[in-house]
Amino acid sequence: MNKKILFSIVFLIGLIYLYDNFFTKSMIIGTYVSNGSGIDGPNKNDTLILLENYTYESQSWGKGKYTLNNSGEGTTINIHYDYEFGKGDYQMSIKRNFYIKPKLIFDFDQDYYFEKIK
Repeated sequence: MNKKILFSIVFLIGLIYLYDNFFTKSMIIGTYVSNGSGIDGPNKNDTLILLENYTYESQSWGKGKYTLNNSGEGTTINIHYDYEFGKGDYQMSIKRNFYIKPKLIFDFDQDYYFEKIK
């Protein structure tokens, strides 16, 4: 009986980890708004629209393409953009806390992120 309870708890914790850290394209497409400003990142209240065809529109980065990457730590998104010195990339981790909408975290230390609004 104790092994079944322990297995159930470990299984539940594993499911919660997967749910909070791993995303598919269909889960993240939508409109996001920034809550802060990074050095070379978005401005406060910047809007980022992720489209189904792996393209995006943003006030800070303009229009471009994005890619999703999965690793043991979760899903990350890479924004590919052009700027005055050539081409650039911006990597953000994607997280959520159980039932809350996904967040694209661009500055973990200062708690700056894009929050999905639709």
